[in-house]
Amino acid sequence: MFGKLIAHKKALRKAKVESQYLYQHIVQNARNPQFYRPPFYVEDTVEGRFELILIHLFIVDFWLSKSEQTVLLRRALQEILITDMDRSLREMGIGDMSVGKQMKKVGAALLGRLQSYKLIFETTDEDQSSESRISEIISRNIGGLKRIEHSDALAKYFVTQVAAVATSDPDNWQTGDEVFTVANWTNEVLTTQNSEGIS
Repeated sequence: MFGKLIAHKKALRKAKVESQYLYQHIVQNARNPQFYRPPFYVEDTVEGRFELILIHLFIVDFWLSKSEQTVLLRRALQEILITDMDRSLREMGIGDMSVGKQMKKVGAALLGRLQSYKLIFETTDEDQSSESRISEIISRNIGGLKRIEHSDALAKYFVTQVAAVATSDPDNWQTGDEVFTVANWTNEVLTTQNSEGIS
């Protein structure tokens, strides 16, 4: 019994360390200036940055969900986001009473986005592609995307990253490799759009 308890504690510590590493990558990528310029046009606001964090959190969470060995890591990753959002709200000067209400919204948004995105990637739709279905969700939840090609561009990036992360080796993340490939991917999109005359 004590052996199992010790093993569980070690697994918890390992999950916390790995989740910190992954969360840093998620936040760092969500703050990439390229998301707030063409072709994405996400508004550089608290809400816009939060939605980008949720997108990148899902990309990692969806990949981790394929293994029964990552339950603790997934849970730790979500807990870090909640803790970070709570800290951010307090740093913005929001009082305890208001923080509680805002955190309920954060929790609802987290669960809602994870479930909505997961449903799209786990089901097929003969009338709509994954990109178009994600684009619809993005256009509803992220401000500043005034034209359909803006949400389409982010949806295309989203689907591309889900596929890329799914084939990556998590051990490489622990040695400093990038989790996401936003820079190279965005350059390709910009080149394509410029050649087509889209702005």
